[in-house]
Amino acid sequence: MQGDEAIVIVALLQGHIAAQEVLLAARDATIRDLRVELERKAFELARLQKIVFGDRRERVDPEALVLPGVDLAPSNDTTPEEPVAKRRVKAHERDVVSRRRRARLALDPACVTEKHVYLDPERTTCACCGEALAVIGEERREVTEREPARYLRIVTHRRKMACAGCKQGGVQIAPAEEPPATGAGGVGASLAVDIAVMHYADHLPFHRMAGIFLREGLTIDRSTLARVAARVSDALRPVVDRMERELLGSDAVLGIDGTGVKILARPHCARRTVYVRHGAGHVVYRALRAADAPSVLEGMEGLGGVVVGDAATVHTGTVAASMRIDLALCNAHARRGFYDARGTDRARADVALAFYREVAIEERRTAAMDPLARRGERERVLGPHFERFHAWLVEERPKLGPRSPMAEAFDYALRHWKGLTRFLQDGRVPWTNNESERLLRHLVVGRKAWIFRGTFGGARRGCVLWSLTMSCRLHGLDPRRYLLDTLEALRTTSHGGLGALTPRAYAERMKALANAA
Repeated sequence: MQGDEAIVIVALLQGHIAAQEVLLAARDATIRDLRVELERKAFELARLQKIVFGDRRERVDPEALVLPGVDLAPSNDTTPEEPVAKRRVKAHERDVVSRRRRARLALDPACVTEKHVYLDPERTTCACCGEALAVIGEERREVTEREPARYLRIVTHRRKMACAGCKQGGVQIAPAEEPPATGAGGVGASLAVDIAVMHYADHLPFHRMAGIFLREGLTIDRSTLARVAARVSDALRPVVDRMERELLGSDAVLGIDGTGVKILARPHCARRTVYVRHGAGHVVYRALRAADAPSVLEGMEGLGGVVVGDAATVHTGTVAASMRIDLALCNAHARRGFYDARGTDRARADVALAFYREVAIEERRTAAMDPLARRGERERVLGPHFERFHAWLVEERPKLGPRSPMAEAFDYALRHWKGLTRFLQDGRVPWTNNESERLLRHLVVGRKAWIFRGTFGGARRGCVLWSLTMSCRLHGLDPRRYLLDTLEALRTTSHGGLGALTPRAYAERMKALANAA
């Protein structure tokens, strides 16, 4: 009898244990669902913050620096979800031109004045015989000092002359000098160019420039600095207009992207947009009152080249379609969607991020190839790679919720697949639009210094000098030297000869002179 009671008690306890296990399993499932919901809420909150407070750069945590590799090739025992060994790109594996080691301290001989100081020993005669000691060598030490800037004031005296004898010949006066190309009055061309370069290339706001000049002995107010920079821009505007015509008239790859700027207004600053267009050796910035498709795509009717940009509506909408623009989309934007959604679905995010990592490795390998060879390698290696990735996207999409962050990343890639794979058909087209992002970064970094433009006209003038300074950087030119030479050449150059004054033409001319020497 006691044994039967024990069996009943054991069975009862086992039932309680099973019931508790069911409750625990339900609790664990609820916790998992709540964690996923929290990740989704965090994703939505981050997106709303980005909309409200503006764009922020993608922050990469240490965990995301090394991503698990994924073999997307079909095999008997491997699926796209199964990771393979991690790959690290070593320096000697990169088929890129190695950077030269920069000297810690180097001076241009044309910009330095040498001063030699000779020091003799305290005793210059022999202690034994008294003969004068002969120089058998020396120890040498170089130190570089900096002198404050010195200014050259040029005073031109136009003398008036008349006959002192008969006093009948009239008064003779020297002809007036041609006014400076900058129209800056008492500010010479070299000082005007320095002001423009310091503000638009070095990101120095005018009040800091005024302080620097004051320490060097020159007192100049901010309004004068702004006026001088504006006149330099006005003088050089025809050159930038010529650069834009050459860019739009070529069949080169054209990269485009835009960022916002503030224009001083009352009671709140007005928001405008600056777009960059680059290609064929030119970089051109444009200030737009409205960031709509007709304004962004102005002048691109009948463009013969490929346009590289993001999937913004102004690039992919009906206006662009009516203009028959051949658009290649940025794969970095597609990758960003998977990166942002990795917290809600780490397994699928790892597959997508590893895929883009393999694409980046392949693009780095073929970076030094000519466009024709690069296209062949892309078709051979990346073509099947993208086909397998597309099949994986189509297969996995029905398994995702309709509004989850990962579903949005999938939908973006599938919706814009034609534009994302356009680069496979042309070896000149980059697989991302990162070059445009880097060119805009120059503007964004400077924006932290000047905060806003005083007027929309000031933004347009800034675009002229940003275009020239960034084109100089593209060709490895000294912007100061280029601007000085160009302002001087504008005195005698006709409108039809402006093509010889662009930074691209200037760089070619300097290269030819260097080769001839």
